[in-house]
Amino acid sequence: MLKPKIKAVFFDIDGTLLSFKTHEVPKSTVEAIKILQTHGIKTILSTGRSINSIDHVKFLDFDGYITFNGGYWCDQYI
Repeated sequence: MLKPKIKAVFFDIDGTLLSFKTHEVPKSTVEAIKILQTHGIKTILSTGRSINSIDHVKFLDFDGYITFNGGYWCDQYI
């Protein structure tokens, strides 16, 4: 049986991308996102925050953004 091909991975911010202890994105997370992208897997930030309050993680160069709990989405950072 073939395994399904992963096409996208969705990330939350608090406790997922940002450590609760350091309030920073761990280097291992940055590297993992780059590896996913080099394998053709889309990386998408999905958060309840507004698009204006994610500037501190936009350096991760996501392929898309879902903000306001799905109330706003885009396929590139605006």
